[in-house]
Amino acid sequence: MVRVPQPVANGLRTDHPVPDLPFIDDSHIPLDDPHAIQAVGRHDGSDMWGRQDRAREGRGWIAFTTDPIRHDLAWCVRYHPDHGRTVLLYRDRDASAVHAKWDAALLFRAGGYWWDGESWYRPSQVWDHASETYVRRPAPGATTITAADILTTGTGDPTKARVSKVQYVNVDDAPPERWLDDLTSWARSRSADRPLTGSVVRISAPELAGDQLLSLAEFADTVGVTASTLRSYLTRDQADIPLPQAVIGSRKLWSRPVAEEWAEQRRRSDEGLDEAVAVRRGDASQPAGITEVWTRFAQKVFEIVG
Repeated sequence: MVRVPQPVANGLRTDHPVPDLPFIDDSHIPLDDPHAIQAVGRHDGSDMWGRQDRAREGRGWIAFTTDPIRHDLAWCVRYHPDHGRTVLLYRDRDASAVHAKWDAALLFRAGGYWWDGESWYRPSQVWDHASETYVRRPAPGATTITAADILTTGTGDPTKARVSKVQYVNVDDAPPERWLDDLTSWARSRSADRPLTGSVVRISAPELAGDQLLSLAEFADTVGVTASTLRSYLTRDQADIPLPQAVIGSRKLWSRPVAEEWAEQRRRSDEGLDEAVAVRRGDASQPAGITEVWTRFAQKVFEIVG
């Protein structure tokens, strides 16, 4: 399953801001040249690292570097010549994972839904062993919400916006209370060469509507496990539980198709196959092969004793 770590903040020069994340000054990072980004983090004997690669699918490049001021944070950049660049700040330990997963996907939203420049797809969960790739499942009726769309319906007060420096970032801070102020300020700081109609902010889809999302108990019921089991998986970070599509307060919510595809992949997995063919013997459950050997040995023992 492709689980992309959650970013900490937007870079001020990003073309595609992630909703409800603060904007951080990225002027100390050379964002136009992937080799220069890599070079920032390439210091022998330090705890910094950087890397750049061409995108394997489509055009453009990807790069990341440990921030030279905050070595616990890293900048990740995904560039496409037609769609511009995404600039996000992550925990440094997550940078290589983000770098590996930014390929066909230009950006991620709503707990792993991803956009390739034309279409939106659900989080990659179902593995196709024949092609050795994840199955691409388009999100029906999905539309892109741009910065232009948001700022047409309402604008914030840029004088109340806050652009922080990387040295002051607190990864545990709550989302900005008035993110629209920050978005308005970011929009006014941009070059006219990149219109706001091309700045992707959100995905909208019928399956992501508030009344279509599942609570943890509903998720568990949909996939056929108990709520306590699912809660245990989440607590222990087991079973590759997909990221929630929304978090309201402390309440996590998932789209039904994402839950159903998690169950589908679970059935396809080695663990799922073992469970499907397991044979119960009293209170114990064993794979069929082991149970067959057990039965044969038992028969031989009784023949000898008899």
